[in-house]
Amino acid sequence: MSNINNQTQDLYSIEAVQDLSHESAAAISGGADLELFDDDNFGKPLVQTNDGTGNVGNDVNDRITSIIVNAGVWRFFTDSEFRGVSADLGPGRYPNIGLGILPNDSISSFQRIG
Repeated sequence: MSNINNQTQDLYSIEAVQDLSHESAAAISGGADLELFDDDNFGKPLVQTNDGTGNVGNDVNDRITSIIVNAGVWRFFTDSEFRGVSADLGPGRYPNIGLGILPNDSISSFQRIG
């Protein structure tokens, strides 16, 4: 029970204002599982997301250079629709994917695998 402004109310009886998707909640709270950047060392943010995509779109295609994985394991592909050369990345900071992960500026799709 809570007592706010001299009104007693069971906290479990309060209706949710809005149900949010995992993606929306991450955007609002800043808790994205995956962050993608245009430059090395996390310069020029491109995307913060909790969802994969079969095609990153023209604004992001072949521009990803650094990645932060905050949660989960993600598979990145050089071609759209989850094709081409791929690499799996777990939680961590990857300041330059061109250093042994995938060729720089080559990611066209990605998906969460774990």
